[in-house]
Amino acid sequence: MEMTFPGARRPARQRWVTDHGLRLSVWEWGDAEAPPLLLAHGGFDFAGTYDVFAPMLADAGWRVVSWDQRGHGDSDHAVLYSWDGDVRDALTVLDSTTRQPIPFVGHSKGGSVVMQLAEALPHRCTHLVNLDGLPSRRSWPDVPDHERTRLLAGELRAWLDHRASAGTKERKPGTIDELAARRQRMNPRLTLEWLRYLVTVGATEVEPGQWRWKLDPIMRFGGFGPWRPEWSMMRMPGLVMPVLGVLGMIGESMGWGTQPEDVQHYLPPGGVLVPMEDSGHFVHIEQPRKVADLVLDFLGDPPQGRTGTWGTVGSGTPAPERAPVVATAPTAPVIRLHHVRAELALHELRAGDGRPLLLLHGLAERSPDEVPAHLAGWPGPIYALDFVGHGASTMPLGGSYTAETLLADADTALRYLGEATVLGRGLGAYVALLLAGARPDAVRGAILFDGPGILGGGTGPGPSVVAAVDASAPAPPDPFALAELSRDIRPPDYATSFARLATQASALEHPITVASVNRPDWLQAVEREPGILSSSLADALANYAKA
Repeated sequence: MEMTFPGARRPARQRWVTDHGLRLSVWEWGDAEAPPLLLAHGGFDFAGTYDVFAPMLADAGWRVVSWDQRGHGDSDHAVLYSWDGDVRDALTVLDSTTRQPIPFVGHSKGGSVVMQLAEALPHRCTHLVNLDGLPSRRSWPDVPDHERTRLLAGELRAWLDHRASAGTKERKPGTIDELAARRQRMNPRLTLEWLRYLVTVGATEVEPGQWRWKLDPIMRFGGFGPWRPEWSMMRMPGLVMPVLGVLGMIGESMGWGTQPEDVQHYLPPGGVLVPMEDSGHFVHIEQPRKVADLVLDFLGDPPQGRTGTWGTVGSGTPAPERAPVVATAPTAPVIRLHHVRAELALHELRAGDGRPLLLLHGLAERSPDEVPAHLAGWPGPIYALDFVGHGASTMPLGGSYTAETLLADADTALRYLGEATVLGRGLGAYVALLLAGARPDAVRGAILFDGPGILGGGTGPGPSVVAAVDASAPAPPDPFALAELSRDIRPPDYATSFARLATQASALEHPITVASVNRPDWLQAVEREPGILSSSLADALANYAKA
């Protein structure tokens, strides 16, 4: 069914590119030989939300190239989602479009994505335009620490419960009017006429008169993680290309509430900031002509005389053709658990009665084939989990690993076991900390021990490097897991928030024990928290066996 809206024009072309096998739908407005411009949409949106704005840029002589981000619009629903994955997808689209430097434009989350891409690859970007995608701490609740801890606990439970059921969920169908009305509750400043039009672009008619949004049902508002809003803003001062920032000054739930004074200090030399007092977050939808004129004036005339040099240059990177590493067949029974679109391998190393011991391995490791000798004294059954991308668990396409995703893997295993004492090595130690805070009623002691990945990627963001990954390398482990999880950011205050969740809600006097020799900043901060014990591994196991 086709629906019209004043000024809206569907793209002239659609094509497909792949990020290591994950298919992305790319849309283009304008002459195929015109100079290109990269245009990134915001979270929970899709390229079609530019159907009024993009043609205005195209009519000025630009070939406007946008794409549905993974999990959005017509692009594939992925196993994993992360910021690094979105930036890498953007680079895949850019590489498939041209190898020449071109302007980057993005709205909301898309503005932050292309800003990070511009910082990582300044030689590929001539101009940067950020449309209300400059995060601010103003939207964070200004509450005492104990209240912030309570809010985190609620969000953690909701997020894990959502992931536990999302693998079988579909978005609720409805009529065009019903879906438009639901969307307007999130975007109250957008007209129902425009939102009805968007339904016919961003939803699928699953049966006559019934539509369902294409957005991956695993995605939800809210969330948690180590990211700080000011980190995105900190990328701006060092940008070398001309920068234009546009702020929608009327507050609404999907915006950041950023004020001009929050941004001015971070603008690079020559940077321009335009506050729009009469617009909300969706500046390009509320006032497309005004914003398009701002952008076109900032960019200047499209470069001329280079016909034939702008054409599509590739179709992305295919799914890796790799021969799996041949491992000895596990001697222990393997229980297959489903977590969203992944299948996880939970190894029953030893059966028995009593409380289980759950082993979480380090980065690039896999579960042991039998009970390690130093754990033989545990009185109950022993299980070991292969994280996604490791061992016998699913190898997803296109990466996007985070420690929080592995937390949800571990939560899947914990749901199966009911309750357990958790022993984590390296990366698994960090995940064990997160799990102890997220499920203090079910984790009967978490032991944090040495192993690969215990250091993490530092306490704050490093350079905006788009990691080069040899996806054809022997696997498991997934090369993307090695590249992304080794850079996983672990701010000490983020780690201690999980320690506090555990100590405040657990029935144990000491719900977490630090038994490692290596103690990076995040782990030193955890160790200093009241109620956290430090001991040898043997003593920790003995203590929790009696708990």
